[in-house]
Amino acid sequence: MKFSKKALFLATALTSAVLAGCQAQSNVLVFNTPSPTSTFNTNNQTAAVSVNTRDLRTSREVSSYTKNGEVIRLTSSPEVVQLLQQAVQQDLNAKGFQLVQGAANANVTVNVKRFFATVEQGNLRHKTNAEVNVDITVQGAKGNFNKSFNATRGYEGALGADNKDIQKILNQAYQDVINAIYNDNEVANAIHQYK
Repeated sequence: MKFSKKALFLATALTSAVLAGCQAQSNVLVFNTPSPTSTFNTNNQTAAVSVNTRDLRTSREVSSYTKNGEVIRLTSSPEVVQLLQQAVQQDLNAKGFQLVQGAANANVTVNVKRFFATVEQGNLRHKTNAEVNVDITVQGAKGNFNKSFNATRGYEGALGADNKDIQKILNQAYQDVINAIYNDNEVANAIHQYK
């Protein structure tokens, strides 16, 4: 009886270890938007701003690469559009603007043009290049303003690429763009100028 309990326990432990090793990694990369560091400006409260984000990319994928002959396609969580919508709204809110749905003094449109990591692999090394490209347009009764925010990051590593490396380098490019948006004053000035 003791022998069969030990054998059952050993078989169960071995099966669990094998199944855990075979568990597929997620094809969803998780990104977090940092909090803005802007100073609240009460003068900005005179402008009612609506924010809309559009995805101009041809695919929802944020990267793809080949592993063991299989193409791995990666997406993001939250969706890229939601990430950038959240970031721009947080920034404008932190700077003191009133965010509204519908009729506004100024309409801010965030166009996501690129959010992708390109992976090149060889037998012993891989190279990952991430690019994030966003345009912000301000439209008001008195005119329009447009500004681009771009960032690229690169990484080279041994052996094949994996989701962790891709997420890390793509997140660095995303953080660079978000920090540039948070530190920018031209969009806020354009909202006042063209509202």
